[in-house]
Amino acid sequence: MRNLSAFCLLFCLTLSLTATAQDTSDNASPIASDKVDRPKNKWYAPDYVVAQHAGLIGILAMGVGYDFGKHDRTNAELMYGFTPNYGFKNTTHTFTTRVYYQSHPKPLFKGFQVSWIKAGAGISMTIGEQFETFFPKHYPEGYYIWPTATRILPFVGSSLGREFGGKKRPHYGELYGEIGTSDVMIVDKYRNKGISVPDILNLAIGVRLSL
Repeated sequence: MRNLSAFCLLFCLTLSLTATAQDTSDNASPIASDKVDRPKNKWYAPDYVVAQHAGLIGILAMGVGYDFGKHDRTNAELMYGFTPNYGFKNTTHTFTTRVYYQSHPKPLFKGFQVSWIKAGAGISMTIGEQFETFFPKHYPEGYYIWPTATRILPFVGSSLGREFGGKKRPHYGELYGEIGTSDVMIVDKYRNKGISVPDILNLAIGVRLSL
């Protein structure tokens, strides 16, 4: 609930900034308002790096991403995250693949741009003593819909970014926030009416930087 409240506060602050900057956004430069694609890296080279805190993929997760589709608004990420637990031996390691769509950035203020819509899903595999790669035999049939090590993670969010100079070409950096959940949490909510919607939501905060 504390994380959810912080996200709501950030969202409301962004809305207020948008309202005050509405008059100046019409005079933004064409580069900021037009849908201009960045030069592409070679097909095998990542388009950006990303780091994220929380979001059910580790206390800290890092990885690389590729953008594609119309105006590069569709993204795919490969990430590794970890959660320490009483020493390295008991640390859980999470490998995640995420695919999501992000709306084109709109001018906000002083060169900053906001992407209001970021929606997608990921699938993760967690390695740790408390996670089962296969169905646990000591649970009744149907208790888990698939092994506990695997999770499907839908999420929605927004991001705030800005373009800045680089040695060879401009880079784009952004800070984003996401609200997400998991397949298991959704099933638990369906089975247990005493669980509220905020109880199955989580907040993730991350940064990404184009290469």
